[in-house]
Amino acid sequence: MDEQVRITTRFPKDIAEWLKNVAKEQNRSMNGQLVELLAQLKRQSA
Repeated sequence: MDEQVRITTRFPKDIAEWLKNVAKEQNRSMNGQLVELLAQLKRQSA
């Protein structure tokens, strides 16, 4: 597994609720969903 770094983030309430709902739909934790979304953006920008 890759090395992990713990960070603290703040989100507007509406974005946090959206992330929570998307994560639930995808059977992921909010953290897992956020990592997936960021990984997708990283692939797109490569």
